Amino acid sequence: MQNKIPTVVISNFAEAHIDFLGRSNSTDERENLIDGEDYHGDRTILWAGDPKLVIVNYPIAHANLNLQRLGFPNTRHLAPEFPSHYLSLDILRESHLIDAIVDYAGSERIVQMIPYATTREFLHLVDVMRTKYHLNVLTPESPDADHIWVRDYIDTKVGYRTLASYWMADADKFLPFGMSCYDLKQASTIAYWFCSRGEACVVKADTGESGIGTTVILPGPQLSAENIYEKLRSDPFYANELVVVEKFIPSKDRISPSVEVKVPKLGGGDAQITYISNQLFLEFGDFCGIQIDRGIYKEPWYADLERCSLKMARNLQNMGYVGHFDVDCIVSDENEVYLLEINSRRTGGTHVHEFARHVFGDDYINHVSLISFEAASSGTITDANELIEVVKDFLYPMEGNETLGMVITITKPLFKNRFGYIVLGPTSECAMELRTKIENHIKNYCGLT
Repeated sequence: MQNKIPTVVISNFAEAHIDFLGRSNSTDERENLIDGEDYHGDRTILWAGDPKLVIVNYPIAHANLNLQRLGFPNTRHLAPEFPSHYLSLDILRESHLIDAIVDYAGSERIVQMIPYATTREFLHLVDVMRTKYHLNVLTPESPDADHIWVRDYIDTKVGYRTLASYWMADADKFLPFGMSCYDLKQASTIAYWFCSRGEACVVKADTGESGIGTTVILPGPQLSAENIYEKLRSDPFYANELVVVEKFIPSKDRISPSVEVKVPKLGGGDAQITYISNQLFLEFGDFCGIQIDRGIYKEPWYADLERCSLKMARNLQNMGYVGHFDVDCIVSDENEVYLLEINSRRTGGTHVHEFARHVFGDDYINHVSLISFEAASSGTITDANELIEVVKDFLYPMEGNETLGMVITITKPLFKNRFGYIVLGPTSECAMELRTKIENHIKNYCGLT
């Protein structure tokens, strides 16, 4: 993945979610959630090949390690001196970041800018770079300002159900039975109706994120519409917006596929699936990583997932959508796949896919199995250099083995004793075994066994 046009990555994670996460009534929770989004910026040095300039909220402590070992010799990163949660606006406020982009554009004054998500702040940044600094700014992964509403609409629970139901003739097979509600009172009444039939249901805020604003309601003898309403209205993430109530899909094996699709501008080619993974969760809805393995393509539901995803992609492209999106799914105990929602942005596994593609090529799925984990315990380790020293024998590539090793991806939250990584091996069993060895090694080093 060699970039022929100067490429600038804008790691605007918190910017995309701050309005929703800012609903929390707790200052500590609010800051933890929003900061957690910013920390994901560490992953973006693995995006979009090489060379590139990456702008993140905070300096990446392990950047040099990855750039040296993984084949990104001409990638560098910068961060604002006074970061806010609006990275696009920080760039406009801090002249050293503006100057860096202008310099990176070179004598031809052309640059392509790739964000995590296309926000109004990002589009404002692009507009200023074009009008004030006279750069030819290409945005190959962003809809224009007139079509950003498509990105916003399909990212909502109601918007997704509305369009997917219209586009898929067999939507009743792939969408959980459910209703869109105009307020929490109606949602509570419908949730109680589900439970009165002995069925669990899921209540979803229209703009929920990573399981936040999602509540599972289980049938019970003391349940009523009134106490469901009290439970929901005590949760600030529902706010004053539409709500979706859906039948809960049991999945004892917790198989949750996600397929990512890249959509070019209309007339610029066909939408393509980039990767498919199984999502990993700490608990219901709390995303913590993915697994990419060739075995998932052999599942009996894969053909339906591919067909439905590409059909939605073609329709979104016709509406003016540009960029990545993923479709999050659940596989029921009957081995049937249900398509739950769309996230209209780069996704939690984009860095895994693009790292693997950069190192192994387009057919990497035939050579390696990869697991990412973003909530790993560092034990007592709070310094990136110490972490690197402790796990040095596991770092990719291990002992000259080109299909085995660990890639550190997130170190900013080490002060909270958390970090992120990718492990890869020739098979899923090898990757899982390596993950266990790394976790035990860290525990032993920290005296926690």
